[in-house]
Amino acid sequence: MPFSLRARLFRPALSTPHDFTSLANAARRIADAQAHTLARQIAIAEIAAPTGDESRRGAALQAWLSTIGAAQGDVQVRVDAVGNVIARITRGAVDDPARAPVVVLAHMDTVCPDTTLPPTRHEGSRVVLPGIGDNSRGLAALLVLARVLRDTEVLPLDARPIELVATVGEEGVGNLRGATYYFDQRDASALPAPSAVIALDGPGDALVVHHAIASRRLRVHITGPGGHPWADPHARNAVHAMGHAISAIAQCAAAQRSGVTIAVTRMGGGESLTAVPVHAWCELDLRALEPTRIATITETVRQLVERACTSICARTDGERRGRDSAGSSALTTRYELLGDRPGGRLDAAHPLVALADAATRWHGRDPQSASASTDANVPLSRGIPAISIGAGGTGGAAHTDHEWYDDTDSARGIARALSIVVGAARGSSMG
Repeated sequence: MPFSLRARLFRPALSTPHDFTSLANAARRIADAQAHTLARQIAIAEIAAPTGDESRRGAALQAWLSTIGAAQGDVQVRVDAVGNVIARITRGAVDDPARAPVVVLAHMDTVCPDTTLPPTRHEGSRVVLPGIGDNSRGLAALLVLARVLRDTEVLPLDARPIELVATVGEEGVGNLRGATYYFDQRDASALPAPSAVIALDGPGDALVVHHAIASRRLRVHITGPGGHPWADPHARNAVHAMGHAISAIAQCAAAQRSGVTIAVTRMGGGESLTAVPVHAWCELDLRALEPTRIATITETVRQLVERACTSICARTDGERRGRDSAGSSALTTRYELLGDRPGGRLDAAHPLVALADAATRWHGRDPQSASASTDANVPLSRGIPAISIGAGGTGGAAHTDHEWYDDTDSARGIARALSIVVGAARGSSMG
């Protein structure tokens, strides 16, 4: 479909031919800079940023944002107490803090725990490096948005302020720490809730995530008396009990209906090759489309673990046949909460979702509704309109050491993001 004709589909956001022309010009500018954007994306990915250790990457982003030249408007860059890097963009002479902004989020951390990364590999059109897509792509797009929003005429003088926020602690045990702090601080300062939030997370240019998956991360501990493998052969074995529990959890996970997942993600235990283990542990990732189901899943897991321990105790009691043994001590359990992510959703007919769908079509793609767990979980759980989208290109093997990214036609994803942000900043309300 010709670009000019697709503009007709974008009426929910914009109203004049000039609006479409300015965005079309910005899209061409983004396309012209595609190679530069990829180079910046690789530079970001090559700065290690394990969850909890994002400061070096944050400093680089702060420096890049601070050096963006301005043809119009103003950009104020700051770093908050937890390490989020925040750039506030306004048009006009006066920045009114009482006016609800449009907020764009992109997380800085990666699941890769190493501070020394493998060399970047180029395999045809692909770049291979941990974190190259998730979320170096989102951060590279954030920098492009900052420059285009500041140096072009896509924003009128009466547009809402825009805050670009590179967050810490989105992945795993980070538990959405940066996004949570950002919105907590807005609440504590009595600042208005954002009118709309857009999270840029990884590659892609068609998905519109408006259903945030709730999740809970647990570490389960089982502790027993331990003993000598020969002298105390019937001692209650914490690893055996954990093995029974994991088997039961796996069967339960396979039987779950759609909308719920249960995964054992890590496990360990034992103290010596030649000792009945005292301690065993495993970690679980529990997810549900409906947040209320998380408590039910948690209780199910607890019951399965307790039954496994009871079964092992009963078995060793029978095998011991009354002999005095270390097996007489009970197995004990403990449940450690590692993370709790809230959920939420926007109806498909909500103005922000409609805007994102229209922008996606305008840029030549068919929008696809999706569910995911991202920084957008935080505002959605608080009743703030929020979506999560990709930032262009394609990728795969995320959260592994062979993650890859393909930059083919990637400018379209950033242009789509720009169209959504501008449409939201021009709109009177997203509620």
